[in-house]
Amino acid sequence: MGSHQAMCVTVFLLFLVITLYHVEGRLGIPSLEENLEFDRELTSLNKHGVKTIKTVYGDIYNCVDLYKQPALDNPSLKNHKIQMKPSFTQQKDQTYSVKTGLVEECPWGTVPIRRISKQELLRAKTNFIHHFQTSVSVNAQPPPLVFSGITTVPRQGTVYHAAAANINICNPEPTGFEQLSASTISIEGCSPDSFSVIRVGWMVNPSLYHDNHIRLYTIWGQLSSRAQIGCYNTYCPGFVQTNPSIPLDMVLEPVSVIRGPQYYVKLMVSQDKETGNWWLTYSESDTPVGYWPSSLFANLKDGAQVLGWGGMVSTNTPQLPPMGNGDNGEIHSCHFRQVALKYESGTSLNVTMDVPLTVIGNKCYRTGGNSYKYDYWGYSFYFGGNGGDTKKCSHRSTFH
Repeated sequence: MGSHQAMCVTVFLLFLVITLYHVEGRLGIPSLEENLEFDRELTSLNKHGVKTIKTVYGDIYNCVDLYKQPALDNPSLKNHKIQMKPSFTQQKDQTYSVKTGLVEECPWGTVPIRRISKQELLRAKTNFIHHFQTSVSVNAQPPPLVFSGITTVPRQGTVYHAAAANINICNPEPTGFEQLSASTISIEGCSPDSFSVIRVGWMVNPSLYHDNHIRLYTIWGQLSSRAQIGCYNTYCPGFVQTNPSIPLDMVLEPVSVIRGPQYYVKLMVSQDKETGNWWLTYSESDTPVGYWPSSLFANLKDGAQVLGWGGMVSTNTPQLPPMGNGDNGEIHSCHFRQVALKYESGTSLNVTMDVPLTVIGNKCYRTGGNSYKYDYWGYSFYFGGNGGDTKKCSHRSTFH
């Protein structure tokens, strides 16, 4: 292990210890002060909308004034000027392979923010800790978080400015409320005293949503002053929503069928060359959804040191859930296709992935078939498995 990677490992483990210490104090019976703080948070997150949209899945979105959305309550965004669209986007025709989840878009000048309850906010804080403890590239990763997929190899002086892929939409069907299964693209930065991360993809999270729907999710996190800052989606101020019809948390459908039709969602996180902001774009049309301002992060301002693509699972029980579609064979497993990255902001995606990569798997979840094939598949790989005993599933195997 090189000095740079060893440094990252130390940072990630410190991140885990500090995170657990920071949150454990809030997982008991909330004090009066904590209850008041949660109430203040809910008021900020559940802002009044000019219109309310209810989905067929029971989710309620408030159409909130663009300039009054929760993200702008973040102290670091006090004087933030909203960037309405990325400088690199050349808008294509909007064609979607999956439904957006909203029956109609929010009115002009407003954006959809999902309404949440106090109990859900508490669950989201706990989930955030369990799912996003460390980097996907760290071999010393302890349970309850397990990753299977591919990552770039950290190299001194090498940074990345975008990661993209067409992600196969699968249903891993967790067996209990204390399990989570996701398919993710990870953008990470580390230094001797902090860790920065953005992740996007889909997840099935019954412990958070109390259902088994496959939902679009994002995460941002920053280790700072002995505290973990960040959250899923819009559960805290940070992500700036700009699209009136594609909300975070939305249910993705249809779902791929083993030995049947396959469905994908294309996601890309790309750093804007002019502002440094990290934009999320959706579908083959690369439609902008919103962005994470660069001021949220200590180590993503000038690019990322590590990129990762693959499956993530976590649990509070001795058993880990299925990953992908539960299959770990090459032919019928869940997969990523057209995996790509950018070395420089403002340039085209590199679809050949001519960069050192690590392939990560274990006894319960496999990763393989990673190579460049042809135009439809591009650089692709399969991943997943049926889960099992936490200790058994946490012994990782890696190769380059």
